[in-house]
Amino acid sequence: MKALCYVGPNELAVKERNIPETGPGEVLIKVNYAGICGTDMLAYHGGMTKRTKPSVILGHEFSGTVYEAGVSSSFQKGDRVTVEPITSCGECDSCQRGDYNLCTINFNLIGIDSDGAFAEYIKVPESKVYRLGDTISMQEGALIEPLAVCVHAVEKGKIAAGQTVLVVGGGPIGIITALTAQQRGAKVLISEISPYRIQVANQLGFEVLNPTEEDFLEQINEITHGRGVDVSIEATGTNDGMVACIEAARTKGIVVITGLPKKNADFDVYRIIAKELQLVGTRVYMKEDYDQAIELLSSGGLDLSSLISKVVPLEEAIQQGFEAIDSGEDVIKILISLSDEDEKA
Repeated sequence: MKALCYVGPNELAVKERNIPETGPGEVLIKVNYAGICGTDMLAYHGGMTKRTKPSVILGHEFSGTVYEAGVSSSFQKGDRVTVEPITSCGECDSCQRGDYNLCTINFNLIGIDSDGAFAEYIKVPESKVYRLGDTISMQEGALIEPLAVCVHAVEKGKIAAGQTVLVVGGGPIGIITALTAQQRGAKVLISEISPYRIQVANQLGFEVLNPTEEDFLEQINEITHGRGVDVSIEATGTNDGMVACIEAARTKGIVVITGLPKKNADFDVYRIIAKELQLVGTRVYMKEDYDQAIELLSSGGLDLSSLISKVVPLEEAIQQGFEAIDSGEDVIKILISLSDEDEKA
């Protein structure tokens, strides 16, 4: 089978690999679509060399169909599925508490720590496989993973109807988080500087603040009548984003940190003390987040199809995917197509 592999910092290659052989409790999935994520970009640029080793197949956001399952499996060949791509040790304190997303001994993210979904086939533990049902398209199915990230972040922020929420960053995670918070009845503001992302956010009905054009805090104070936002969510991984979230939050507000930082942050800790803010980290998701993400899409509570900017074949994924993102091409989410099968409803 063909697979897109990490070769080393800033180097990827499409290689021929053997189709994985499954063992007890594993399912072989024929991949339909896989999304390029910010974590993939970080790994591509050598930002995860302690975890991502040369020759590993990248990709952890994907949909597909069951190709092979065990005799006693609850899945059958042809089932339309997606996968929660993390495994854990099950033995550390976090895992014993049920917080397996915080595993401290053997946290494994498929596509970063082990072979992932930028390939025609992938084997995964059956316990991590979720049915898509009949109402979620295969392309939207590849967005379940980032949606689960956003559901988890919204849960961490305790976002509820009637609140005012600021999302700093209008990339895929920022936009999907904003949609998820809005679905809960919150008034959502987005801070973004990219003209294209501002346009997309506006088309989705969001009020967008551009800190390069107007005084950011003046805009926040005007909208909130000087109170500040109830919850701010950092989705850029930048120091400026972190400062914006802290300054925009009301007293005793919540700041949720979702963006992966590229370097250590530098901000005024006194502002956190003075406002008695809660700073909350959020790491990937749990089973209940996946269940909720699937329910949101299957029920029509969210429509993420407009966020798919383009779909590219595996052979063109480096140039039309990774390099296109690096060049600043106007995209929100790029999917890699790994199957010749027609899209199903």
